[in-house]
Amino acid sequence: MIIILFLFLIGISNLAGAQTLTITEQQLNSELERQLGREFPLTLGDWLAAGIRLEDLRVELGRQEADKARVTGRGIISVSQGERRFTWDLNGDFSARPRYDSEQGALYLDEFELLSYRLNDDGGLPQAGFMLPMLLQGVAGYLSQYPVYVLDARDPLQQQLRGQILGLEIDPGRLRLHGLD
Repeated sequence: MIIILFLFLIGISNLAGAQTLTITEQQLNSELERQLGREFPLTLGDWLAAGIRLEDLRVELGRQEADKARVTGRGIISVSQGERRFTWDLNGDFSARPRYDSEQGALYLDEFELLSYRLNDDGGLPQAGFMLPMLLQGVAGYLSQYPVYVLDARDPLQQQLRGQILGLEIDPGRLRLHGLD
C-alpha cells in the first residue's frame, strides 16, 4: 500500500511540473506570411530549372486528419527547360505531419503528401500536367527544411520548454507542445 501511495504522489508531482505551450493556426500562418514573395529555386538535374514564388500559404491543424496539418497555397512557378520557358499560376493542397526539433527549438512540417493541385490558367497545360506533380513534391521537400514556428527565447515559458518537449498534440485549430518544468 505504501508503494502505491508513493507512486501516486510521484505522478501528481510530475503532473504539477508539466508545462504546455499552445500554438494556434493563426500564429503558424503569421510565421508563414514571412516566406511569401520569396523565390525558391528548384532544379531537377541539368534538364530543368524552376523558381517558385509563394503568393499565399495557409495551415489548418487537425481539421482533416487528427494528427496532421493541411497546407494550402498559391504559387507562381517559372520553369526553364533548355530554350523553353513556362510560367504557371497554381494552387496546391498538401497534407503534412508536424514535428518538433529540440535542437533547433522549432516546429517543422514533414511527410508532405500532395493531395491536389489546380492551374489558374490554361497556359502550357500538356507540359504542366507532366511536370507539376514533380515540382510540387520538390516544393514540399523545400518547405520541410524550414520551420513554421520557432520558440521565442525572450518568452520565459518557451525558453524553458525549448529543449524539454516530451510530446506534441494536435487539436482542431491548435497544436500543443508538452514538456516538463
